[in-house]
Amino acid sequence: MDLSGIKNIVFDFGGVLVNLNQQACMDELTRLGVPNIEDYLTAYGHVGIFGAFENGDVDLPTFCRGVREQFHLDCEDIDVENAWAKFLENIPYKKLKLVYALSKKYRIFILSNTNPIHIKSFALFDQAGFPYKECVEKPYYSFQIHHSKPSLEIFRYVTDDAGILPEETLLVDDSPKNCAAAASLGWKTYCPGTSEDFCEDLFPEETAYIMSRDFQAPPFQACVATMGFFDGVHKGHQFLINELQTLADKKRMPSLLLSFWPHPRKVLQSDYCPSLLSSCEEKSERLHHSLADKVEMLPFTTEMADMTAREFMEKILRDRYHVRCLLMGHDHHFGKNGKSESFEDYQRYGAELGIEVLRAEPYCQDDVLLSSSYIRRCLQEGRIKQANEALGYAYSLEGVVSEGYGNGKKMGFPTANLCLSDDKLVPARGVYATRVQLDGQTYRAMLNIGTRPTFCQDDTCSIEVHILDFEGDIYQKKLRVEFLQYLREEKAFASVSDLQAQLAEDRKQISSM
Repeated sequence: MDLSGIKNIVFDFGGVLVNLNQQACMDELTRLGVPNIEDYLTAYGHVGIFGAFENGDVDLPTFCRGVREQFHLDCEDIDVENAWAKFLENIPYKKLKLVYALSKKYRIFILSNTNPIHIKSFALFDQAGFPYKECVEKPYYSFQIHHSKPSLEIFRYVTDDAGILPEETLLVDDSPKNCAAAASLGWKTYCPGTSEDFCEDLFPEETAYIMSRDFQAPPFQACVATMGFFDGVHKGHQFLINELQTLADKKRMPSLLLSFWPHPRKVLQSDYCPSLLSSCEEKSERLHHSLADKVEMLPFTTEMADMTAREFMEKILRDRYHVRCLLMGHDHHFGKNGKSESFEDYQRYGAELGIEVLRAEPYCQDDVLLSSSYIRRCLQEGRIKQANEALGYAYSLEGVVSEGYGNGKKMGFPTANLCLSDDKLVPARGVYATRVQLDGQTYRAMLNIGTRPTFCQDDTCSIEVHILDFEGDIYQKKLRVEFLQYLREEKAFASVSDLQAQLAEDRKQISSM
């Protein structure tokens, strides 16, 4: 959409910024005893006392009392208020960031058919660290100005009160009737469909910016968090992160995912070489593409290693990140006392610090408890398929191609000798079907991890890749190899011609996959 000339953006609230759950509201009102509730509530306007409440014709106490009396309900005012509040859920963190970023470029307004109960959801801006008064120049609520959309009066009121020109103003509203009314007065309009994420379509540059690492958001005021090293970001981790987001939505707070780098043991033991499932860059990328609202990669230092669990919860979780609820992995331990402290200890510390501590369920696949240790064992035993199934993607190695021994080229199977650039685990020795990413292209390949026993007798291990249907000089280029299947163990052949014949069979098998 062409936004040239636009200086003002007017957002609807329900269905555009905040997620709606009309059914939850209707179910709760029905449970209280309101009959045929669907006759009174619609997505874009309400009937009877419900409509009067949104139009500002009755106040909150009158509304609650009126609902109880009209439908002869045996409940309290707070029950009616809580039922009506269920109409709105959370504001996706992505949209909070977007409105904050847009406010630096446009005049931002809110125009909503709403009521004193539902405007409490605007506190979600402040809870997420985006001060509502900084994001929105002025809100226009139907119950305060006594006009409701799609009446022309409400759009004229906003135009006059805000001092804006219709041709310089964009309305983002999920009601076609509301958009049509505004358009008739000269406003530009955008009407997103049900559950449509309009951010990228309508504001592609701003959305790319807020999703980039360059975007600096204010710190969270309150959040739900989980933490861990998250090596590999495998399916067990993904399950935990999904549980985190569900919990955050339920508590109407943003989610925070805390991870660490480098490996804690490497800080404590300088000569320790971890066998990792992911590099720092790979892990960070996968975590940033998860459902979590915000990801923080904490440098693990000797000072952090010396913290007790309670000190970490106080100084890092509570004071730095304003964590109000901590969701822990089922077997996670932290603090310098390690496993000597229990989950109950963490809960006790949390109660003292104002942090609710919960524990997630373990994640199993085919009766196997998924963990980074299990995946490492699979890779060390050549069980590539099981490792990939647990990861949820193909395990990979990345490195620079260096000059090798030239034996493969002499046999008609030129190979790239891969020099690894990180501490990632190298799978078991043997021959593998792989997929190679090079210069933005993907090729099938076969890879050997081993000592080339047909040609030499030393124990020097190398990683050599033969790329199928490829010719070219790739020395000093970066190569990414994804492991797909273990083919066979490495062995010494009686002659070079026997090795050639086996390599031809390996290539034929991979070509047919």
